[in-house]
Amino acid sequence: MSDPHKRFAPPPPHWPGRRPEPAVQAKPAHSPVAQPQATFGALRTGKAERGGAGDELLRLQGNQFVLKTADRGLHVKPNGTYNFVRVQGTTRSDAHTFVSPRSGHAGLAGGKPVLYAGTVRFDSGRIDWWSNYSGTYQPIAAFRQQAQLPDDHFVPWQRLQMGGVGLQRGMFNDRHASAAPAKPERAEPAKPAAPTRATAPAKDESPRTPAAKPSEKTAPKPADKGS
Repeated sequence: MSDPHKRFAPPPPHWPGRRPEPAVQAKPAHSPVAQPQATFGALRTGKAERGGAGDELLRLQGNQFVLKTADRGLHVKPNGTYNFVRVQGTTRSDAHTFVSPRSGHAGLAGGKPVLYAGTVRFDSGRIDWWSNYSGTYQPIAAFRQQAQLPDDHFVPWQRLQMGGVGLQRGMFNDRHASAAPAKPERAEPAKPAAPTRATAPAKDESPRTPAAKPSEKTAPKPADKGS
């Protein structure tokens, strides 16, 4: 049995000869338009460098990285301080990061659009810190997500210099193990021993005593006849 004190909402009014207004349907939400990525041009030009002189940086998982060597395509763990650039490929999702302890940022980019550039330090494949230090491209920190590196390890280049970290290219190093196996040393055949000269017996240098001459027998003198 229904409760007499319960009140029901009255039905919507209906006017004769008037069609009810159709319910307004919500418009489908449009997907956000992908904003183009910012690229950085070279602000400082110097001596031309040969392009494609770096190894490609590949991310395994978390903070673990490996280098794909440019010469043999081997995977080795980075260890040391490197220059790095992230360049754009033919599509938006096609981007690659190249590193080198010797080549400059312009040489690593090879004329491709640069999404970010800076320096990075590794310790056995793990990033110790990375920075936006690049005198050629000078990227700002606000676009550091385009580098696709761990944000919690980012250090602005000003803070690095205030902390006394040298960022000159000559101070960079690369201590990863060589991918090529060491060549076995060829054992040289033993050389025959040189023949020894027979040495003459040592001469006796002691003074020799002259041999004693036999004593001469004296003939007896004849007796005197007058005796």
